[in-house]
Amino acid sequence: PPTHPPAAAGSDVGKQGVAQRVAVAPVRAEALIRGGRRAAAIRLLENVSGEPAAHHARLLLGETLIGLGKRREGEVHLMKIIEAYNADAITDRDAHGLAIVGRAAYLLRAYRDANDAFDMAERAGADKDVQALLWRAELFLDKYDPGNAAKVVALASKLAPRDPRVQVKRAEVKLVSTMNFAAAEKDVADALAIDDKRAEAFFVRVGLALRTMSLDRAEAAAKQGLRVDPGNLKLLSGLAATRFLAEDEPGFSAIEKRVLEINPSYSRFYTIVAEFAEWEHRYDDIVKLTRKAVAVDSRDAKAYAALGLNLIRKGEEPAGLEELRKAWRRDKYNVRVFNTLELYDGPIARDYVTVDGARFRIRYHKGDKPILERYLPQLLDQAWTAMVKRYGFSPKVPVGIEIYADRQHFSVRTSGLPNIGIQGVCFGKTLAALGPSVGRLNWGMIVWHELAHVFHIQLSKSRVPRWFTEGLAEYESLLARPEWQREEEPALYDAFRRGRVPKVAMFNRAFTHVERPREVTMAYFAASQIAVHLAETRGKDVFAPMLRAWGAGKTTPEVMKDVLSVGPDAVDRAFLTWLKPRMAIYAKQFVPSAEPADSLDKARDGLAASPNDPERMLTLALTLARERKITEARATLQIALASAKKHAGLNFAALQLAMGDKDEAKAKKYLAALLDAGHDGYAVRLRAADLAEVAGDKTSMRAHLVRASKFDPSQAEPLQALYDLARDRKDSAQQLSTLRALAKLDQHDRRVWRRLLRLLVARGYWAEAVKVGESAMYADVGHAETHYLYARALARSGRHVSAIYELNSAIFAGASPKIAKRVYHTMAEGYRKLGQAEHAKLAGRYGESIVVDK
Repeated sequence: PPTHPPAAAGSDVGKQGVAQRVAVAPVRAEALIRGGRRAAAIRLLENVSGEPAAHHARLLLGETLIGLGKRREGEVHLMKIIEAYNADAITDRDAHGLAIVGRAAYLLRAYRDANDAFDMAERAGADKDVQALLWRAELFLDKYDPGNAAKVVALASKLAPRDPRVQVKRAEVKLVSTMNFAAAEKDVADALAIDDKRAEAFFVRVGLALRTMSLDRAEAAAKQGLRVDPGNLKLLSGLAATRFLAEDEPGFSAIEKRVLEINPSYSRFYTIVAEFAEWEHRYDDIVKLTRKAVAVDSRDAKAYAALGLNLIRKGEEPAGLEELRKAWRRDKYNVRVFNTLELYDGPIARDYVTVDGARFRIRYHKGDKPILERYLPQLLDQAWTAMVKRYGFSPKVPVGIEIYADRQHFSVRTSGLPNIGIQGVCFGKTLAALGPSVGRLNWGMIVWHELAHVFHIQLSKSRVPRWFTEGLAEYESLLARPEWQREEEPALYDAFRRGRVPKVAMFNRAFTHVERPREVTMAYFAASQIAVHLAETRGKDVFAPMLRAWGAGKTTPEVMKDVLSVGPDAVDRAFLTWLKPRMAIYAKQFVPSAEPADSLDKARDGLAASPNDPERMLTLALTLARERKITEARATLQIALASAKKHAGLNFAALQLAMGDKDEAKAKKYLAALLDAGHDGYAVRLRAADLAEVAGDKTSMRAHLVRASKFDPSQAEPLQALYDLARDRKDSAQQLSTLRALAKLDQHDRRVWRRLLRLLVARGYWAEAVKVGESAMYADVGHAETHYLYARALARSGRHVSAIYELNSAIFAGASPKIAKRVYHTMAEGYRKLGQAEHAKLAGRYGESIVVDK
C-alpha cells in the first residue's frame, strides 16, 4: 500500500485522512486476501490496527491470522474489539460496530456472546446490514440452526438479491435445510456470473459435485478457485476430499501436508473431508479423520462432536459419549451435541434396554420389548442366513440393531437433529429404525432393508454407490416378502416418457438434483428395478462380485465393464429395453403429465414465446392455480380450449378446477369431453368416481373405481374406496377380495391386515389366514387381536405349539379383557390337544378369572 505524508497534528485534514485509511483498509485487505496475498493484507491491516476506530480492520486482521494458524496473535486483535465494546467505544446504537463485536466473539469461540451481540446489532439496525446478516447466518449454520440461518439470509436477499455473497450463503442454507441441490447450483452459478473469483462459491460447487461422486467436476471447481487464491484452505480441503474419495493416498497426503504447512492447527481440513466421506458411508475413515482433527486443534469443539457422533454410529457408544462431552465442555451451543447427550442421558438411559447376542446387539424400548423380542431376533436370523448365502460373506459382528419407539428419539440418534423424515438408517455396523409403536409402518420391511445395507457397505468396504445399495436393499426386501415392494410405477413411467430415467453413471444425482419431490421416490424405485433387471438377466449371483469390485477401489464404469462385460451406456440401454413392456400399461391410457412452472414469470414468458401453444397455456393455468389465482387460471383454460377442444391435459385441468369449485355440471362436461375423445385412464376414472360420490351414485362410483384399478393395478387408492363401499353394504365377499388385493399393495397399513385376517378366520380359510398372519406380524405386531386371529388359524391348521405362542403374544400385546378371555380359553384348548392337562387347567382358570364389562 502507498505511504501517506504525516498530517498536521490535530488538523481536520489529518483526521479525515486517518478515517479514510481506517475505512478503506479492510476493503483493500479483503481484496488482497481473495487474491491469495495474505501477507500484504496483514501488513496493510497492521498499519491501521492501532487506530481507535479500526474495529473492522482488527476483526479482519484477527481472522486472517487465525486462518494462518496464529490463533494467539489473532485473538489479541479480536479481544481489543471486545474491550472497545466494554469501554463503550462501540455503543449500543452502533449497529455495524455491534455486528463486528458479534463476529469477533464468534471467532473467539464465545458463541453466546456472539449471539447476544448480533441481537443487539439487529435492534440497532443491523437487519439492514448485509454483511452483519451474513455473519450471523454463518453462526447459525455452524450451530446446526438452518431455520434461523434461512431467516437472516432471506433478509439479506431482500436487501441485495444480486450480491454474490448473499447468493452463495443462500446456496449453503438450501443445502443444509432442504437439500435442494438444483436451487443451490443455480445460486452459485448466479454468484459466479457476477464475481467469477469468489472462492466460497467454488467451494459450494465442489461440495455439490462430491455429493454425487462427480470427482472430476469437483476437482475442476477446486482448481478453478485455487487459481485465484492458491492458499484457500477450504478449497484445498475440498480438493483433498476428491483425492480421498478417489483412493489417491499420495495425492491426499500431499495436499494435507500443504494445508498444515499453511496452518498447522487447521482441524477443519479433516472435518471437511469427513463430511464428504459420510455421504459415501466411510464411517471408519471418518473416525480416523476426526481423531486427526482434535489432535491438531484440541480446542475444536466441532471436531470432538464429529468424532463422538461417528463413534456412536459405529456402535462404540461409551467412547463416543466421552468425546461428545468434551465437545460440550468446549461449546455449549452445538445443537446436535446437546440433543444427543440429552437423548442418551434421558430417554435411552431411562426407557430403553439393550440385549447382547452373538450376532446382534439389540436396543428395545422397554414398552416394545416384551412383544418385539418375540419376532425381531427371528427375523434378523432369517435375513442374516439368506444374505450370507447370497453374498458369500459374513459382516463383522455384533451388528447393532436399534429400534426406537419415538420419531424424535430416532431422528436425534441418527442425525443429532429432530424430524429428519425417514424410517431407517444404516451406518455400516449399526442400524437404527422406527419401531411398531410409532405408527403406520412395516417395521419388518424397514429392518430387512437396513440390514441389507450392512452387507453391501461392509462387502464393498464402504465404496458402494448410494443408488446401488438403495436399489439392492429394495430388491432384498421384495425377495423376502413379495408384498414388501414399493408401488411407484406411475412415477417411473413419467420419468420414462420424459427421458429422465437416471443413467447408472450419474445415478446418485437422481437423489439430489430433482425438480419435484416425487422424483426422489422414483429414484429409489428405479434403482430397485435395475436390481430386478440385473437379477432376471444376469442372475442373483451378480451382485456380490459387483460389491467386491467396488471394494477393490474400482469406479462404477469399471465395475460394469469387469463384472457385466459392458459399459454403463449398454446397461442403460438394456434396462430401458427391459422396462418398456412394463410401462406399456400406461402408454395405452391418458396419464396427466403437465406440471406448473417454477414461477409465474417463467410460465408467462414461455407462453409469450409461443402464444398459441396449448401445452404452454396449460402450464400457465396450472401455475396460476398453484398460486391461488383461480379466476385467471380458469380463464386461461377457457381460451386454450376454444382452439383445442379435445386436448386431454386442458380438459383434465378444467375438470380439476371445476371439482375444486364444486361445479358438478361443468366437471361432468369436461369428464365427458375426455371420455368422448378417448382420453381414458386411471386419473380420469378416479375423478369420475369422485363425481359419482358427490352425486350419491354409488353404483357408478364403484364401476369407475373398478375401471381405475384395472388401468393401474399397482395403486391402492381405488381399492381402499372399493373396500369402504363393500363394507357400507355389508358385502363380505367383496370386502375379502378387495382386502386380498390391498394387502399386496399397502404393506404398511395395519388395518388392512387385521381386517383381512378377520374375514379369513370368519370364513374358515385357515391356510390362507396362516400366510396372512405371518405377514401381519410385521405391520401389526402390537395389536392383540391380530395375534389371536393368527393363533386360531394356526390351531385349525394343526400347528398348536405355534398357536399357543401367538396366544401368549396376544397377552404381551396388551389384550383387552374381552380378547384376553378368549385367548386363555383358546390356549386351554390348545394345551389339551397337546396332552398338557395341567397347562390347560391353568389357562382355563386365568380365562375364568377375567371379568368382562357388559
